[in-house]
Amino acid sequence: MSFLRSAVKHLALAGASLALLASAASAQDSAPREPKGTLTIGWAWDPGTMDPQMHRARFTQIISHAMRDKLYYLPPPGLGLAPLVAEDVEQVDDTTYDLKLRQGVKFHNGDELTSEDVVYTFERLWDPATKSPRASMGNMANVESAEVVDRYTVRFKTKVPFGPPNQAIPGLNFAAQEIMNKKVDGARTLEETRTAAPMGVGPFKFVEWTPNQRVVMDAFLDYWQGAPGVERIIWRTIPEEATRVAELLSGSVDMIYPVTTDFVDQLRAANMKLEIVPGSSMRMLQMNVREGSPFADPEVRRAMNVAIDKDAIAEHIYRGLAVVARQVSGIGQEGYNPDYDPFTYDPEAAKAVLSKVTKPIEMLTVPMFELPAQFIAEQLRGYGMNVSTKIMDTAAFNAAVEAGDFDLALAFAGYGTGEFVGAYYNNHFECSRLATGRIRTGFCSEDLDRKYAELRRELDQARWQEKMDEINRELTEVHMPWVPLFIEAEVWAMQPHVQGFVGSSTGQMFDLHKVTLEK
Repeated sequence: MSFLRSAVKHLALAGASLALLASAASAQDSAPREPKGTLTIGWAWDPGTMDPQMHRARFTQIISHAMRDKLYYLPPPGLGLAPLVAEDVEQVDDTTYDLKLRQGVKFHNGDELTSEDVVYTFERLWDPATKSPRASMGNMANVESAEVVDRYTVRFKTKVPFGPPNQAIPGLNFAAQEIMNKKVDGARTLEETRTAAPMGVGPFKFVEWTPNQRVVMDAFLDYWQGAPGVERIIWRTIPEEATRVAELLSGSVDMIYPVTTDFVDQLRAANMKLEIVPGSSMRMLQMNVREGSPFADPEVRRAMNVAIDKDAIAEHIYRGLAVVARQVSGIGQEGYNPDYDPFTYDPEAAKAVLSKVTKPIEMLTVPMFELPAQFIAEQLRGYGMNVSTKIMDTAAFNAAVEAGDFDLALAFAGYGTGEFVGAYYNNHFECSRLATGRIRTGFCSEDLDRKYAELRRELDQARWQEKMDEINRELTEVHMPWVPLFIEAEVWAMQPHVQGFVGSSTGQMFDLHKVTLEK
């Protein structure tokens, strides 16, 4: 699909520099407006919790972000970070950063957001008693502390240099954690926070949550960026895509997400609006490289990298709504080189090696990847391997792969902030994460970690890029713990009267306060 390929090129160029968009979130509406109408969204999920720190699910964060703003965020559709309730970050020394907050930002109860709330948010996240599954995300393991400097300044100290602010902000995970209210949330137990009304500074305020049915939120008229365009949002949980499509076509909902290739033609024929954005989540085959596994052999991993017809997956299973991934760094991400393609699909070379793998291999995945998993398994069986697939729910899948209890896993890794240095490398390759179960493949290299540490300290941009390219090459074609496969497009469908919605490459639904209904 020419649109997607063109958009991918744009995203790659936009993400290459990862410039922080200092003014993107600061522009207020030029004139006050009155929210009008109800936006009803049919989507596949239930958030499961109202606690922004007790999940690892994108769909839960979508709900949370609509009510609680973050320090930084990712303005759709691209990968560049922009300040939200933060104004700026100043580097004090190699391991100290001062975060400046916007003044006059109000919580839904009228309280002003201050540095006390930010420090509370991060200290609650890090507190072992909280047992937050988000505490290990990003480069949190290397953050020493957060402390109040004054009413609008927070000082973050790190255990190792995080580099200049444009590199440090993703590592500090400022775009991944919604800010909580110290006075309100500090008085609640964990169980109370799970179900209680969120107290945030976001554009919408909580009305009700009926689990597995709907979440309702109303416009916050005193939102710091101006009143939202719609009066109410209703999020209806509709797990079956065919039902979501039928509800959209009947007019019962205004927007649906996600949309797969099965229904794109039908929706277009019905004159529904489609928002299609290249994604920022790498789909890959993770290989368990631990001792005793066939994939402990680098030659087997090399053969796996030429064994799969990725173009066929993109064109036939995803019908052009996916692009092939050819390196560990994703499109638009730090380190991505559009001219770098080290492996060519070569069935004969693959068979010469893989035909000697006699151990039965089980490939784990989740329901959304069942078709590509079956396709890949069939290809591998064609080389003489004994491969079966096992489809698991997300929780069971995560538990199995993080315990290292698998042979192959068709999985994914998001890079929504566009950074490679920080969460992406830390979570998937840094040796210190082996003990936490974050490195599913069991691969790590102390030599590569050393090069990564040097990269983090490098200030010269040309040398930084050389070192980044070397790490990307080593992971892709020397160590090869993954077979990069494809990157899907994110697709939303909506009624023609929905205006102002821009999809995000991360699959998030940011800037909902800009949406209007022009009926």
